[in-house]
Amino acid sequence: MFDIDNPHQAFQVNDDNNRLICRWSMDKINRQTGPVWVMNHLFINPDVNSKQILHDQMKVVMEIAQKSQIPVWPLDPQVIAYFSQHSEFDKIWYHKPYSK
Repeated sequence: MFDIDNPHQAFQVNDDNNRLICRWSMDKINRQTGPVWVMNHLFINPDVNSKQILHDQMKVVMEIAQKSQIPVWPLDPQVIAYFSQHSEFDKIWYHKPYSK
C-alpha cells in the first residue's frame, strides 16, 4: 500500500501480463500554511477503462490525505476535474481554483 511517513509516494498498477495500467506520484512539500501533498501527473493507459481506474486511484489519494491529515494539491487536469466533480474532495483540496 503506502508508508504515510514517506514524503514521496509512488504508485503503479500493472495487469497480469505486466502491462502498465496506471502510474502516479505525490510529494510532500512544506508551504507557509503547512505541509501539502503535491499530486503529479496521473498516467492511465488509454486501452483500459480510464474512468474506473481514476475512481480507484482517487480512493487512495483520499485515504492518504485523511490518514496524514494533509491536503492534496492536484496538478493533473484529469485529477482536478475529478476533484471538481466530487464534492467529498473539497475538504482535502489545497489551492482549489476560484469558482463563482
